[in-house]
Amino acid sequence: MKIIVTTSDKYHHLLPVFFYLYNKYWGEPFDLVGHAKPECELPDNCTWVSTGPQTTQKDWSTQLRPYFEKQPDWFVWMMEDTFLKDKVNIPPGLVNIPSHLGRVDLTDDVQKREHNKTDLIIANPASRYRLSTQPSIWIKQFLLQYLTPGLSPWDFETQDPKNDGWNIIGFVNPPVNHNEGVRRFDIHKLNLEGMSEEDIAHIKTIYSVGTIQYTFDNPKGKIKLP
Repeated sequence: MKIIVTTSDKYHHLLPVFFYLYNKYWGEPFDLVGHAKPECELPDNCTWVSTGPQTTQKDWSTQLRPYFEKQPDWFVWMMEDTFLKDKVNIPPGLVNIPSHLGRVDLTDDVQKREHNKTDLIIANPASRYRLSTQPSIWIKQFLLQYLTPGLSPWDFETQDPKNDGWNIIGFVNPPVNHNEGVRRFDIHKLNLEGMSEEDIAHIKTIYSVGTIQYTFDNPKGKIKLP
């Protein structure tokens, strides 16, 4: 299955961390889709795709849509701030798949919303964040229905279509265990909650001292690592 990772120019500093964790815990070939080509070295399993110079946030969907229109009917899509924490294990086949499937969430995101639980988790048709950009298998027809021109990433996610006939499913045991690498738009503070000591130590070698903060994102607040 094709894997697509999207990025934007101001998040390029996250890519060395993404590449390290992705290739440690998954390693499949992927497209990296963005605007200006990153200055960091791209791994051998990465194919760079530019959608043209980056313009405004409201052009996010406008610039991405032509790329997605050319993709296969099913694909995995994630952002560059997906910091993997463990081996990815997508089941080779899915059982009891509901009809008119729109998106298969590979994280625990669907569990946090209203849902029906069987061997798979089926999001309620009126639940929030049915268009979450968490790592997911997307059905192209469903994505293009809502990836209309003139949307920022946050506009896209918060459309909250309800009772549209599409099903969103997740897993009781999600195949992808990850952190959102940055939270609350603080792009120079990396969320390393739950990562191994080995991964934390490697990530801290990537950046010059003082340029990045490393934090845990937990219910008691953020704790700065030494």
